Amino acid sequence: MARDGLRSHLSGSVPVSIAVHLVVLLLVCIVPLASPALLPSVMSSLPGYVQAAPLPPPPPLVPRPAVHAPPSPLPDPNRAPVAAPPEIRPDLPAGPPVDVPFGPPDGLPPGVGIAGSIGPPTPVLPPEPPRPPGPVRAAELPVSPRKIVDARPVYPEIARSARVEGTVVLEAVLDTTGRVTQLRVIKSVPILDQAALDAVRQWRYTPSSYGGHPVSVLMTITVRFMLQQQEA
Repeated sequence: MARDGLRSHLSGSVPVSIAVHLVVLLLVCIVPLASPALLPSVMSSLPGYVQAAPLPPPPPLVPRPAVHAPPSPLPDPNRAPVAAPPEIRPDLPAGPPVDVPFGPPDGLPPGVGIAGSIGPPTPVLPPEPPRPPGPVRAAELPVSPRKIVDARPVYPEIARSARVEGTVVLEAVLDTTGRVTQLRVIKSVPILDQAALDAVRQWRYTPSSYGGHPVSVLMTITVRFMLQQQEA
């Protein structure tokens, strides 16, 4: 009997509890939504001034280093003036001439004059030119070498038969005694070159000097071959 009464009591209190919870939930959630919301008022116009934020304090002043002006240049006495002077002063009159004694204060010793003390100037001789290391060209010598031994070239028979004439130019080197030591053909006539070389090797010249020293000489020798001279 007791269990039946407890069961009937619980079955009757559960619906009541659920109904109470629903009512509380409606009051908590729905009632605030149903009430009119308070919105902030919109300003229709701005005030006459707006308070600004205060400015930051200025930075501390740092003293600048002192700048020294460059010293003014000294006036140049040799420089021409650019501005006219305020006045022109007249030149001072020149004083009387002053006699300046010449020579030692006690005078010259007896028997010695100015001409005797100075004497004639000593001539200065020019230095001798250095001796050239090689042969000197004949045009550079004060006196050109002179031929003292001559030998006429022998006209080759083959050139005579062929009636060949011409001029052979040779370059010769003379030693310090005037003897021909070297020969070279500059202008060639092939059939006459050997006859010219054989003849010039027998020639002799006077010795040459340059600056007081004996030197070898480089010179040009011309040998002409003409049939008329040979036939005469």
